[in-house]
Amino acid sequence: MVTHDDSFVSGFKVYNGLTSFDDDSFEKELTKCESLGLKPEVLRKYNFNALQLAEIRKGLEADIDVKKYLNPKLSWLEMEEMRLEAIQGIDMTSYREQNFNSSQIYQIRRGIYENVDVSLYAKKEFLAEQMKQIRKGLVFSKNFPVIFYLDPEFDFLQMREIRKGLEAQIDVADYAHVDIPYLKMRVVRESAEDGFFLTEEQIKNYSYGILDQLHKAFLDGVDLTDYIAQKYDADQLEEIRSALVENLPIDDYISPDIRSDAIHEIRLGIENGVIVDQYANVAFNWQQMREMRLGLEHGIDITPLCQPLYWADQMHELRLGLEEGIDISKYSSMMYTAKDMRRVRQQLMLGTFVDKADATLKAKEPAAKSSKEEVLLYMLEHKDDFISFTHERMLCWFKPIDVPQIKEYTEDIIMSFLTKCGISFGINRQEIKRIAKEGKTGKEQLVASGIDAVNGNDGYYEYFFDLPKECELSENEDGTADFSNLDSLIKINVGDVIAKYHRSTLGTDGFDVFGKKLFAKKGREIPMLKGAGFMVLNDKVTYVSRYTGALSMHDGNIFIKKILVMSEVKITDKVVRYDGTVFITGDVNSGSEIRASGDIVISGHMESSLLVSGGNVSIKGGATCPVRGGIDAKGNVSAKFLEGVKVNAMNVYANSFVNCNILAKGIVKTFGKDGVIYGGTTQSFLGIETANLGSKGGAKTIVSLGAVDNLYADHMQRKKELERDNEELQTLETEKIRLNELGVKNREMLQWKIRISAAVDVKKKMINERIAEIKAIEETLNKSAKATASISNHIYAGVIFVIGGVIHKIDQDKPLYSTTTVRVDGKRENIIIV
Repeated sequence: MVTHDDSFVSGFKVYNGLTSFDDDSFEKELTKCESLGLKPEVLRKYNFNALQLAEIRKGLEADIDVKKYLNPKLSWLEMEEMRLEAIQGIDMTSYREQNFNSSQIYQIRRGIYENVDVSLYAKKEFLAEQMKQIRKGLVFSKNFPVIFYLDPEFDFLQMREIRKGLEAQIDVADYAHVDIPYLKMRVVRESAEDGFFLTEEQIKNYSYGILDQLHKAFLDGVDLTDYIAQKYDADQLEEIRSALVENLPIDDYISPDIRSDAIHEIRLGIENGVIVDQYANVAFNWQQMREMRLGLEHGIDITPLCQPLYWADQMHELRLGLEEGIDISKYSSMMYTAKDMRRVRQQLMLGTFVDKADATLKAKEPAAKSSKEEVLLYMLEHKDDFISFTHERMLCWFKPIDVPQIKEYTEDIIMSFLTKCGISFGINRQEIKRIAKEGKTGKEQLVASGIDAVNGNDGYYEYFFDLPKECELSENEDGTADFSNLDSLIKINVGDVIAKYHRSTLGTDGFDVFGKKLFAKKGREIPMLKGAGFMVLNDKVTYVSRYTGALSMHDGNIFIKKILVMSEVKITDKVVRYDGTVFITGDVNSGSEIRASGDIVISGHMESSLLVSGGNVSIKGGATCPVRGGIDAKGNVSAKFLEGVKVNAMNVYANSFVNCNILAKGIVKTFGKDGVIYGGTTQSFLGIETANLGSKGGAKTIVSLGAVDNLYADHMQRKKELERDNEELQTLETEKIRLNELGVKNREMLQWKIRISAAVDVKKKMINERIAEIKAIEETLNKSAKATASISNHIYAGVIFVIGGVIHKIDQDKPLYSTTTVRVDGKRENIIIV
């Protein structure tokens, strides 16, 4: 017999990545129904949608009487129920006559099919989600004590927490009460599962958030008791706990009247090595603290910012000005809004700011005019004939033209003229003397030159280690990858200097020929290094390792993880568990198991063992797993060769893959002209690259490209669950409207109304989460839609390609003379080899 979930996954197919409501899906379902004996014109006449057609088609394939639900007024969910009832031989007529809704009928039928006592929950007062929790408990164990939550007063989320507690065999008596919210139930249960038992008094008096912090503090090995006694709230405790875990001296700067957001800024400041005394004050809000913290991290003097009367956005403009090296006194008055400050700051940066307070009145000249003054007056009235500027007023040119009004050009007249024109900087007196001596040449001469501003250099880090690179593999003469350097970890000893910061420079201001100052742009300071495993010395520029370990970089952050070095691992050893990087200088012998939060590096060979890594796995000597074992890594897997190994990773690299079972979320790649993949199954989301595929003996070699089948099934299953959630939400909202119309007549009706309202809110949240999950899966499907296989030397008979659900088997050996690509065509109907 077929269950609900199995029925869906096996019966419904995604066409070209489209949903079940697309025209393409409808037409394909219609064609299938026609092949099973139904006339398409009849189906079109009744306006069935693709999902309804799918249920009709499944019924025909199961050889049941589909006339019972061949009704367009029935939803596809109702059709599915009737189909599954017929397949499973379950008559639900009596429950329909009792007016159970479709969601409740679904849960009752599931229970009957799973052979549990549905009479315990087949009652109108239980919502479908509540029925589900009771059914799951009964399925878990024949004598499961559902009595602990067999009460419609519990909402389904409370039921779920009690059920999970019973499944974990913990004492649920402390929290199995209707007046305890499900979030509080959850933290009590999870705490007990981790060996931390909350007291009845704590459960009664503390909120969910505080109980959650107590649980996390227990796992972190820190004590929050004193802080809870001082009435810190849950959000404040979250920040305090994080500080205690890092051994930060947070107590000197906090009090219960400082909000959690502000404590967060104080904690970040201490964590990043800045002196927080200037802003760790209740007078500042967290946004103001953030601006001051960023200023300290960028190496500026934040004293001008430390005024509680500034708004945070005003502080932001002042901080940017200090970082840019401009004179913030021009706009630091509190009379300026943040918008005004931004305008003045930008003008100062561009050199267009005019300070009216600095403008001076020029004294008037005496009325009497000498001959010199008459010459100057003439020159000023015809200024453009005598003087010109280039390079944005950085160069001033003077032309001694021949006019009757000027008998001769003297050094004094030229200098006076330039002064009257405002030329005051960079005047070349020697050139002026030469012009006066040569007379009326009519040629432009350079008489003044400005000085360009020289901007300061930005701060930068000098690193004292080679920056790590992704999959750094060198190439042998024959083209294969040289894996001999896979064990070249970046090893760091305690106290080693890993980086040194070189501060920014101020730069040099310039002037144009009018004496206007051209401000140099101060070099920017860049934020302090972030990561873990190192500290900054008192000079605030030298970074050293806190302990001996292995260094890595991710997104510009440095992480030094402790390293465990072992000569070899053998079956007689216990399971190796390590929070860091594990480095094996020899072999990993059969039957071993290594679990590391960081990388696993093996200099020798690995045989029939299990490796689980939170990072990359590198095996210099290769791996064989003829009996058991495999590799599960969140990062990449690199090995000289892999034989009979089951691998789940991001990208997988080797010179050869023999009879392996590979699942790669990235690519699978071999190296050299003898690189080969043969035997086993290779699944890759993004594609494979190899010289040879298959073997002369015709070994069955399956290559599956793009998203794996279970991802498509998961996608459609979640879409179906979303449909069901929406239907259940509609049922709940209908009941909510009915209760609002009836009004509150008694205590029981009030409680029922509250329960329904809460159930509506929870269901909406579940629907939003479901939609987000569906979108994430669809993004993965889109990326994998272009997956291809690239083969450069030989494709042997026995190779089977599966791309986008299309299957193609290679029947004859295919020697290749250039790199060949195997992909699915645009219609996703055929595989083409080009």
